Amino acid sequence: MGGELPVTFDLDSFEAVTRQLMTAESEREICEIAMSGISSVFDLPLGALWLYDSDATELQLAASTERADEVFDWPVTYRPGNSLSWEAFEQDEVRTYSELDDERSQYNENSPVSSEIILPLTEYGVINIGSLTPVTFDDEAVRLAQMYATHVQAALQKAEREHDLRVQRDRMEQFIGVVSHDLRNPLHVVEGRIELVRETGDLSHLDDAAEGVARMESLINDLLTLAKEGYAVEDRTAISLDAIVEQTWEMARTADATLKIEGSAPVFGDQNRLKQVFENLFRNAADHAGEDVTVWVGPLVDSGAAEIDRADERTEGRVIGFYVADDGPGIPSDKLNDLLSVDALSGSDSGLGLSIVAQIIDAHGWDIAVTESRAGGARFEVTDGTKPVSPFHSW
Repeated sequence: MGGELPVTFDLDSFEAVTRQLMTAESEREICEIAMSGISSVFDLPLGALWLYDSDATELQLAASTERADEVFDWPVTYRPGNSLSWEAFEQDEVRTYSELDDERSQYNENSPVSSEIILPLTEYGVINIGSLTPVTFDDEAVRLAQMYATHVQAALQKAEREHDLRVQRDRMEQFIGVVSHDLRNPLHVVEGRIELVRETGDLSHLDDAAEGVARMESLINDLLTLAKEGYAVEDRTAISLDAIVEQTWEMARTADATLKIEGSAPVFGDQNRLKQVFENLFRNAADHAGEDVTVWVGPLVDSGAAEIDRADERTEGRVIGFYVADDGPGIPSDKLNDLLSVDALSGSDSGLGLSIVAQIIDAHGWDIAVTESRAGGARFEVTDGTKPVSPFHSW
C-alpha cells in the first residue's frame, strides 16, 4: 500500500524482553513487561494487553503502553460481538488491519489507529500493537510478532503453574495445621473419656466421647472437601434462593434450629458448591449460637435494605446477593475482618468450614463479608463481585 512503512523488529530488544518475561513472577508483572517492550522491539507506539475473564466472558485491559494511555479513553473492555479483538481471540487467529480495510469500520470507524496487528494468546487473552500512521505488517513482521506473543503466553503459563503449586503447598500446610491441632483436641477428649469409663465404669462419659468422634468426622469431611478440586466452580445455572436453602437446611444438622426465609431471587452459580456454602454457614450458626438458633436467609438489594421480618416491608431493588444471619452471641469486633481467614481459623472451633465457604465464594467471583445481624448475632453477606462492564471503545 502506497506510503506505508514496513514494521521493524529489533532482535536484541526482543531477547532482553524475553529474559525479563521468563523471570517474572506474577501475571501483572508479565503484562507490564510485555507492554514496556513494544516500542523498543517493534518501534511502534501503541500496545495493549487484555486478559480473558471467563466468569464475565470478557477481555479486560491488563496493561498498555504510555502512548496508548494518552490516545485512548481507558478502560477498554471487549465482549462477544463488539470488536475485532474479540473475534481474533475467539477464533485464535492473528489479524492485521489498516485504515484502508473496510472491516475496520465494522465496529469503530472513528478509531485513530491507522494500522494494527491483533495477537491471540490462546485462552489467556490478546495483544494489540498499532500505529497512528500507516505501516505494513508483512509476512516476516507477522511471524516475529507471533513469536513475541508466544513468549508472553509461555510466561503466563509458567506463572499459572507456579501459582497452582503455591496453592497446593498452602493447602498442604493447612492440612498439617488442622491434623496437628484441630483433630488432636477431640481425639484427646475421646481418649480421656474412654479412660474414665475404664476407671469408674460410668458409661455416661461415652456421650462426651461420641461428641468428640462426631467433631473429628466433621473436620475430616472438611479436609476432604479442600483436598480435592471439588470446590471449583464448573457449571453455573440460575438457582432459586429459597429452594436451595430449603434443600440444604434438610441436610444440615439443625434439628432444633429455626429457619426463616425472607424472600427469594435467582442466584447464578454452581448448585453443588452453593449447597456447601449454605450447609457450612448453617452448621457454623448451630455450633456457635446453639442448637435452638434462628437463622434468616434472604436476598440483598442495591438499595441497601437490611433483612426484615415481613414480606410486605421489603424494599424493591436490584438483587446483588444474599445474606445468612443468626440470633447467636455475635462476633467480637476485633475478629470480624479475620473470621474468614484460614490462618485465623486454624485451631479454632470453626475448623475449615468457613474457609471452604470463602474459597467457593471467591471461585464464583463474589465477595463475602461478615457483620452483626439485627438480633446481635452474625450476618454473612455474599455479593456479586464481578466488575461492571465498561462502555464500549475500540481501537
